[in-house]
Amino acid sequence: MPYFRVILTGIAKLLSKVFSMATLTFFGRIPSRDNSKVSLMGLLSLYWLYVFISILFPDIAELFIPFIPDDETIIRITSIAIFILLPLVVGYISTRMENRSENSSAVRQTLMGYPYALTLGILSTLLIVIIPIMKLPKIMKMHEQTQFAIMIRKGKYDDVLEELEEILNRDGMSVELHSPNRFIWTCFITLSRVLESIYNRKISKRMKYMTVEVEGEKVEITLHATDLSMIGPKRQVFYLKHLLSEELEPENLYFAWDESVQEVEDRICTLKERLAAGEDITHGEITELTDSLRTKPLANEDWNAVRRQLYKLERDYFRNKTQEKTGD
Repeated sequence: MPYFRVILTGIAKLLSKVFSMATLTFFGRIPSRDNSKVSLMGLLSLYWLYVFISILFPDIAELFIPFIPDDETIIRITSIAIFILLPLVVGYISTRMENRSENSSAVRQTLMGYPYALTLGILSTLLIVIIPIMKLPKIMKMHEQTQFAIMIRKGKYDDVLEELEEILNRDGMSVELHSPNRFIWTCFITLSRVLESIYNRKISKRMKYMTVEVEGEKVEITLHATDLSMIGPKRQVFYLKHLLSEELEPENLYFAWDESVQEVEDRICTLKERLAAGEDITHGEITELTDSLRTKPLANEDWNAVRRQLYKLERDYFRNKTQEKTGD
């Protein structure tokens, strides 16, 4: 019995990891506080499809429903009950998203668990087969995959794409732009529409690949509206991540999904613009933003990304003060 539980736990973790990887590949990074919930929805949706198979073929039900008695009537009743109830669980989980807009009915959202389960279940089944095949060459080369969260401001996708090219070209790197193939694009659009419904907000359906040559090695960058991911040799991938983390400016994007944090980011941009225009700002205004950021429920990486913008603002503030004192 303990061994069976260990095996089930291992399978659950593996499937959750595959769905997370699929989400990252086809959509981008989910907000850190919601990532585990979206993965759980995908896992339950996948299981829901297998339960449906056990309704049609009771003889294989024991593969999907452990400890069920060997009685066809009980198997069918149990399978139908799980088949009816599980999508409601999926729908309920979608109402508990931290970054979901509250403008829609919780009852309606719970009932939406049925189309969510169907779509995510089919998508998960496809990706369990496709993702490992797609990733195999990268895995064989021991390539690293990493990402950091962004949310591109409305209508600014092309501006961010252009900014990325400028940063990379300025550092002496060649950049080749290309679009995803039809299969990836279809999965991306499908998952985007589901996540739009879950979060009750519009999500940009833009996705581009950039192949960048770094120190003789190729790194692939994927730009989603909510994520910037990189895959390639470890040294080159982390060089690019550190470079872009330092050089990307917040005028065209946010570094967090949370709306209260985005308000802080907007205020950072306003202070930067005032400083660039030669207007006076006080250090107290910067300190106020710093204190406000400390109260936000952010994952460490997201907090660091926003705090980095405050550090840059403080740097520019003190640089201006030094120039005023020296008369430059």
